[in-house]
Amino acid sequence: MKHHAMVLSAAVSAAALLASCAHTARVTGSDGRPLALEVSEMERVRLNGTDQWIYTAGTSRDNPILLWLDGGPGGTEVGTVRRYLGPLHESFTVVCWDQRGTGRSRRAVRDWRSARVEEWVEDTIELSRLLAGRQGGRPIYLVGYSWGSIIGVMAARKAPELYAAYVGVGQQVNSVENDTIGWVMVRDGTRAAGEDKVADTLERYGPPPYEDGDRYFYLFRRLYRYSPHPPVPSDFDSTWYFRAPEHRLVDKVNSVRGLTDGVKYVYPLLSELDFERTAMRFECPVFIVNGRYDLTCVADIADRWFRKIEAPVKDLVWFENSGHNPCYQQPEDFTAYLTGTVVPRAEAARQSR
Repeated sequence: MKHHAMVLSAAVSAAALLASCAHTARVTGSDGRPLALEVSEMERVRLNGTDQWIYTAGTSRDNPILLWLDGGPGGTEVGTVRRYLGPLHESFTVVCWDQRGTGRSRRAVRDWRSARVEEWVEDTIELSRLLAGRQGGRPIYLVGYSWGSIIGVMAARKAPELYAAYVGVGQQVNSVENDTIGWVMVRDGTRAAGEDKVADTLERYGPPPYEDGDRYFYLFRRLYRYSPHPPVPSDFDSTWYFRAPEHRLVDKVNSVRGLTDGVKYVYPLLSELDFERTAMRFECPVFIVNGRYDLTCVADIADRWFRKIEAPVKDLVWFENSGHNPCYQQPEDFTAYLTGTVVPRAEAARQSR
């Protein structure tokens, strides 16, 4: 799914952050102190004939694996995951991944015009197999956020044996219905704000789907401003997407380029996406984290889909003070949900097989 409009806006100011050098990230725990990491490394891996980069960190090699699928298409969230979800590294070996086309994996996409959504799905499965082979059978928890929730659902359905559970955050379900809701919201919001030029442009474009990715970009970059906001503010700072200490100057530039190219070339390929038609049965547990104010990936659509799916175990939780970023706007609650609900229920399901 689209990387939230907040990040698209943050890209404009990212140039001021590009001067820092790459170095190993420090991860802090729930007490705010640096964690003693038994695993802390970034490495190049070979996925479907391309070189890509992963970042692995955790306090114990015996912990289960959490594979994080970033938003986008073309986002890279290692900086944000480390900043807001540091305590997860105490319970999981966290694997963040620069997906093909962004950050350090920029060159894995040779021609954006011929890119296929299935390439990211195949990469997810191959990376999961690589991690499973290395880690001696430790369970993998697949967490898909926004765009990552699209390829996460597809990977979990194609290779359920690899995953202890799938966790969808800001879950995308139906692109056309979802984006039409966003189009109406932005059109009406700009009209009410006196931004008639923007409203007129949106009306000239008409509602999605669009074959032209530039039209999606025009819509998405305004989505956050006109979405309803939770009454309780958080300290979430979207510029952390571009502040990962693991990224060199060129990688930070490529993070911005990857996000721009992903929306322009890949997002239009999702016009046929409808999980209510194609993804109704799962062979692994499914957990969904919904932000009450999420109208980027419309939470009510995800709730409607969730109620109808079949899975060995399933659960949906509403985060009442969040929009599209519940994992970052309520990070303590998100960490507690993963460790206190997802892991015990998924482990019980695994033991009962």
